[in-house]
Amino acid sequence: MKNEEKGYFGIDWGRQGGVIAIYIVVLLGYYGIIANTVMFDQYGDWISFTEMNRTILIYTFQSYVQSFFLPAILLVLVSFILTFKEEIYQYGLKASIWIVPLLIAEGFIFYFIMFGFSMEPFIWQFMTLEGYLNVLILYGLLLLGSLSAMKLKQRKIKKQVSKLE
Repeated sequence: MKNEEKGYFGIDWGRQGGVIAIYIVVLLGYYGIIANTVMFDQYGDWISFTEMNRTILIYTFQSYVQSFFLPAILLVLVSFILTFKEEIYQYGLKASIWIVPLLIAEGFIFYFIMFGFSMEPFIWQFMTLEGYLNVLILYGLLLLGSLSAMKLKQRKIKKQVSKLE
């Protein structure tokens, strides 16, 4: 037998698995929190999804006050964790930024499942000021968490270096 050289391709499942697990938490938790707060009327009675405000799946920032900012806190914490756990914090920042397109796509998917295929969500997201405001708020929350983690990690490293000197 000839000794053939094979290319090496490997995946660090510890790192990738954590990112995938955090994405699942965001995708299920974010809209789960929103659904649990908007599916009730002002009297605390459950309402059908056909009676709910359809734009809430696209303009998720409108539900933040009603849900005590839990979806926003979830996004900040997740981006903080993604960035803080990485040795090179730019990887965590990149992983955090990818959450926004996933959340927008999930909003479209939920809309299509609940109300059927329509062009309304695309118009609401990409042709109105509220749609772009939603994207800016999502990116802002994720950058807040990521940049906080980056600064905290830099301080931690500086303290470790100063202790060694």
